[in-house]
Amino acid sequence: MGMATLSTLATLATLATPAAAQQAHGSPGIAPSSPEARLVAVSGPSCKVDTFRLAPFLDCLRVELAGRGLDCCTLAEPDGPAPPTASLYVRIEIDPCTADADHLQISAHEAAGPRLTERQVSVADVPESARPRALALAVAELIRSLGQAPPDKAPEANTVPAQVAVASVSAPPAADTPRAQLSMHVESEVRGLPTRDTTLWGGRVRLTAHWRLFHADVDLGANYARAQAQLGDVLVRGASLGFGFGPRFANRTAALDLGLRAELGWAWIHGETGLADVRIGAGSGLISSVGIRASLEVPAQRKVRPRLSLESGAVVLGLKGDMSGEPVAGMTGYYLLAALGIAVSL
Repeated sequence: MGMATLSTLATLATLATPAAAQQAHGSPGIAPSSPEARLVAVSGPSCKVDTFRLAPFLDCLRVELAGRGLDCCTLAEPDGPAPPTASLYVRIEIDPCTADADHLQISAHEAAGPRLTERQVSVADVPESARPRALALAVAELIRSLGQAPPDKAPEANTVPAQVAVASVSAPPAADTPRAQLSMHVESEVRGLPTRDTTLWGGRVRLTAHWRLFHADVDLGANYARAQAQLGDVLVRGASLGFGFGPRFANRTAALDLGLRAELGWAWIHGETGLADVRIGAGSGLISSVGIRASLEVPAQRKVRPRLSLESGAVVLGLKGDMSGEPVAGMTGYYLLAALGIAVSL
């Protein structure tokens, strides 16, 4: 069945009531299964996110399959084998398994034969309350297409590769377009500058957008360091705005972001001493740096998850503090950074 036809049926499904669906099948209710009825087993998704409600979906599927000589439905274990008594086996999987997943992979095959048909469905534009019936309609159409397959077909899978966008009542049928996913990160970080013997402690807030296999982020942070010398202390403070982008690799277990990063900010440096005959100074200036960064989030499918980041790079514009002509602290040379925080999907 083409995409336009399935989208139209999905729209009608959101408007129909269970009673109307039963009348369309010629019976006032779901008739009890006959001894000759073929048993349908349904395997729910192993990904535990709330893309759709399973119980209302099964109720809607019973209505859609009523009168077709099918006994719906036995619930099978996710990723497990089909029950031995089942004639048809339907599997539903959420892919990719993320907190805001809206893509489903559905397949149906005969337990005693080679016929297999599958389809990818997007429910991004379907209201949550209408998803069970829209999905039940898509599964019913998949089972119908399986029954129309020629009996002497070669034993390869009959795959429907085209993605099917399930339309909502208020939106016309449209092609499936991946949406950017946003997340907020709050991190504490430590940055070492070996050439100046300086360690900066700070924090950072970051907004990240993920789209397909790429990510881009913007962040705002501040840091602080104190270096001790024989005649006093040198204090360094800084605030910066950062930008980053690069590839993203994610599965159900972990998400890894790699990429380039740049910072631009302002730093202040001044001295402190308890000696009366020592003159202290202060200054400020523009700072910037470039580097490479790797960030790991585990587990990837949770809405709130821990995040570990490692970064290394070089200071392009910096400043330094000297005491009696000897360097004490500052921001110059190369740097090493480690950050630990949490990521929250928005």
